[in-house]
Amino acid sequence: MHPLTVEIITRDTTEQREVRQQYVLRTKHPRWELVKIFWHAFFHLQFR
Repeated sequence: MHPLTVEIITRDTTEQREVRQQYVLRTKHPRWELVKIFWHAFFHLQFR
């Protein structure tokens, strides 16, 4: 098992800052974990 690091950077335009979320995956099924992370991130985005 190789650790996989995923970093998601979004920009908060109201506060003019970057929001960084970092995940480290240590699993035999990294693709499934990636899908869950991106799904989670997608639903936490706020569209304005």
